[in-house]
Amino acid sequence: MKKILEHQVLFPVGAESDSFTAALASALVIVRGYTEETPYWCAPNSRYCIHCSSCGDHLLERHQESIYHCLLTASTLAFGFDYPWDDTVNPHSLPGFRSGWRWDDDFVDALARFAGFSWRRCGCTSTQEEVLSAIKSSVDAGFPTLLRLENEMEWILAVGYDGDTVYGLDSQFHALPDNWHSMLRDAIVITGSTAPDMSCRELLERIASALSYEEHTALESVIMDVLDHVTPENAMDVAGMMCGINGVPIEARWHAAESFCGAENLLCDIFTDKEIHSRLRDILSARYISCGNDETHGIGWKIWGALGVGPETGYAVTRQSADLILQKETQETLKCLFAKIFENDRAVCAEIRSCLEQL
Repeated sequence: MKKILEHQVLFPVGAESDSFTAALASALVIVRGYTEETPYWCAPNSRYCIHCSSCGDHLLERHQESIYHCLLTASTLAFGFDYPWDDTVNPHSLPGFRSGWRWDDDFVDALARFAGFSWRRCGCTSTQEEVLSAIKSSVDAGFPTLLRLENEMEWILAVGYDGDTVYGLDSQFHALPDNWHSMLRDAIVITGSTAPDMSCRELLERIASALSYEEHTALESVIMDVLDHVTPENAMDVAGMMCGINGVPIEARWHAAESFCGAENLLCDIFTDKEIHSRLRDILSARYISCGNDETHGIGWKIWGALGVGPETGYAVTRQSADLILQKETQETLKCLFAKIFENDRAVCAEIRSCLEQL
């Protein structure tokens, strides 16, 4: 017997650095029954898509990207300076993520309650027959399964089968190798669609806790101290550190702001108080993505510029970055720019706490 799920969205779509969230976003396109005919709310134009440009030719991708915005926000990953699966960072800048973290049950369960799906886990101790049976049952019910294989930081979707052959989806649709089970690290089986069960209060409390976390706050002082002690011997490492810290917020805060800018999405759906939603949309837009407003996304590009980093370097530091960061002017510029990022986070956190008092 053969069955392949429809309405697949290859991932990542655009700026999506978190493989798990991208895989789950593509899974939820299927779970929630989106098609190319499902109306899509275009935030930049404040209307449903009327196919005024080529982006409207790929509405499933737009829906996937909208889900990604919301999942990254609800998980709080949008508000850190590192991703918790990155073992080179200790301690992490977000609460609840220990060293060696690997998509714990509490993390997945919170996203399931937010987005509305039921799930179960098959670990690497499950037999191939058990995992294959779970994948087939899920696909037969119309739901994909998230798999983490030998490249343990990357997730793929199991979206079909033909006998014992499993078909996977990531940046392409392909048959998994026959020995896929020997590479299995984790499997999250989506078993159904449920009513979302995360309140507006819980969501905002989670975000406020992330933005006010002690390690998040302490990082600002660490950055300033490191920039005060740049030497020819450590210049390359310091440049790499600054580039690495910048890489998450420049992208992740953009996703957070986009999640609040939608009029119809997973996040908007749980805001019964539209006045509060409007206030938060305004503050996240102003502090994270509004061009020319010392917003975090634009500041991130300035930080890369000060380090001589950009698409031409693959967004990685070079020897020039080390030379630049040895200059006092560059050090002071970076201090000022990072300070604005932290100030933006504090302003967003303050507005969220104000909204919580109103709820």
